[in-house]
Amino acid sequence: MKDLPKVFISEPINAKGMEMLQGKADIVIAPDTRKETALALIGKADAAILRATTIFDKEVIGEGVNLKTIVRTGIGVDNVDLKFAGEKGIYVCNTPGTNDETVAEHAVAMILACAKQIILMDKAVRNQQWKERFSPKQIDIRNKTVGIIGYGHIGLATAHFCRCLGMQVIAYDPFISQAGLDTCFTNDIEVIFAKSDFVSLHCPSTPLTHKFIGTQYLNLMKKTAYLINTSRGELIDEPALVTALAENRIAGAALDVFKEEPLAADSPLLHFPNVILSPHVAGSTKESNERIAIAAAQAVLDTFNGQVPLNICNLDYLPEAQKLKQFA
Repeated sequence: MKDLPKVFISEPINAKGMEMLQGKADIVIAPDTRKETALALIGKADAAILRATTIFDKEVIGEGVNLKTIVRTGIGVDNVDLKFAGEKGIYVCNTPGTNDETVAEHAVAMILACAKQIILMDKAVRNQQWKERFSPKQIDIRNKTVGIIGYGHIGLATAHFCRCLGMQVIAYDPFISQAGLDTCFTNDIEVIFAKSDFVSLHCPSTPLTHKFIGTQYLNLMKKTAYLINTSRGELIDEPALVTALAENRIAGAALDVFKEEPLAADSPLLHFPNVILSPHVAGSTKESNERIAIAAAQAVLDTFNGQVPLNICNLDYLPEAQKLKQFA
């Protein structure tokens, strides 16, 4: 009997995706997300399904001599060396459209939690500080301005939800010239920081955006404004943010992602009562995890069946024959 192709999975995926692969692939689930583990297990894999933490750099990809496809659950592929994979003829895919509104909901939840001081009020009740009900800290969000940096599918969904709550929306994206009738679009990113009550980040991690939210832009924010990040931790210069918080230059922050994950136990961010933290879960719900797993498994199965998978992210780096194959 012919051996089944092997699939390396860096972290468990939803059962629906696993069911799709059962009987069609030999599944290897990594016990942890360390690079050393990936190097040890990737050698015989024909495909890989990754989440955000496991790094597939040149060394790991080079060890995967049988790899045909690497699928990244969600949108970001910054943990995969796209160029090297392409040069090796390996498809790198993602699963767009599976959690756009899920992330947007989390961003709005963070906005509301900041505005209504949900975390602090919860602690007040638990600590018998009932007098906090008379605190003037909470604010309405109706007619407040949210500045959205990155107006792709997630930024667009966030804008839609915010408008439904009566907020004003300003959007900035250097790759979009028109944001739509309901959105004020600016070509000057400084306008976002100067005018917004909430600045919400929705852009990928690239050399251009690496640590671009630093002292320059944080100093432009209102003292009453909040920074929201459900995108990538690398976008923010964390020491600069810590300084801005320590000096009360902004009202607070809500962060789902960090430069290093998991967040270190000695991170200064843990000590600010006006900072809300979540462990990179903005895109993860029962429903979205199912959609993501199904899309990831389908990309793997398509490749095993000799088909070109959907949502290829490294098309520019693939050999010409593989580029043409998608049009066959």
